[in-house]
Amino acid sequence: MHTFIAVHGGAGSHSSSTERELKQALRLACKKALDSSSLTSRSPLDVAEVAITVLEDDPVLNAGYGSNLSLEGIVECDAAIMDGNYHFGSVGAISGVKNPIQVARALLQHSQISDPLGRVPPL
Repeated sequence: MHTFIAVHGGAGSHSSSTERELKQALRLACKKALDSSSLTSRSPLDVAEVAITVLEDDPVLNAGYGSNLSLEGIVECDAAIMDGNYHFGSVGAISGVKNPIQVARALLQHSQISDPLGRVPPL
């Protein structure tokens, strides 16, 4: 079985002066994700979350730590993760969270729990 990891540096344009740092961040995300995939207990969702967390933690990218400010001067992030079986978790304009992908993953997992009152799970 082969494992492939692909990441991208986010929306918008990046300065050519930060190209080296950008490529380094992308390589690091792939490396950390591949390293985590070698652990037999890691699911594809775990591997994806590791890669995205690395991207969110890097200030050269416009995800997580490096996000652009809103008009109000607040960092607001979006994140989504999908398991390939039509289940997903996502957040939009979330603020005050270091790794929005981890919140999206938690929502994905919580949405799989059947609600005894029949309420629609959060997305």
